[in-house]
Amino acid sequence: MEMPEKIISERLILERPFPASFELAEEIFAKVETSRSTLRLWLPWVDKTLRAEDEFTNYLATYCLDGWKNKSGFPYIIRLKDTNELIGGIDLMSVNEQSKSGEIGYYLCNSAVGFGYMQEAVKSLEKTAFEAGLNRIVIKNDTKNTRSVNVAKHCGYHLDGIMRQDRWSDISQELRDSNVFSKLKNEAN
Repeated sequence: MEMPEKIISERLILERPFPASFELAEEIFAKVETSRSTLRLWLPWVDKTLRAEDEFTNYLATYCLDGWKNKSGFPYIIRLKDTNELIGGIDLMSVNEQSKSGEIGYYLCNSAVGFGYMQEAVKSLEKTAFEAGLNRIVIKNDTKNTRSVNVAKHCGYHLDGIMRQDRWSDISQELRDSNVFSKLKNEAN
């Protein structure tokens, strides 16, 4: 499966975070830092990313490069088209070419919430992934993460079910439930 290094929508640019540079790591880390208290509620990697060096080593130089090289995942950073400001990230991950499936995961900085940016990013990435050959895309989120749930619903994803107590939350010190949403290629607009 081949994915483009850049996807451009009406207001956004989704771009492969490449080349892996410390300057880009600092930019991503600074944005995550501004929204750390919100993001850490739902994303376990936030508490493991404590310095720009962590962003570089764990995300850019390992996760991103491996995903693109193995064609198992395609992470993108999200920028505003008019200002080039970095506002979040979105991944097409767990790509399985045999079953023609993948999963979308995403985050948005607090300053960019409420403008429909994530819906636009999801729709752009899903359209590109379906055109590249996928048949099914999944979005998983914590049942209490209402913003993420609303993105999936507004993008027309079907709630397949709830995985009960499928993951541990260090923040709330409890087992949490996850929604599993999906969309098939023939259901896309």
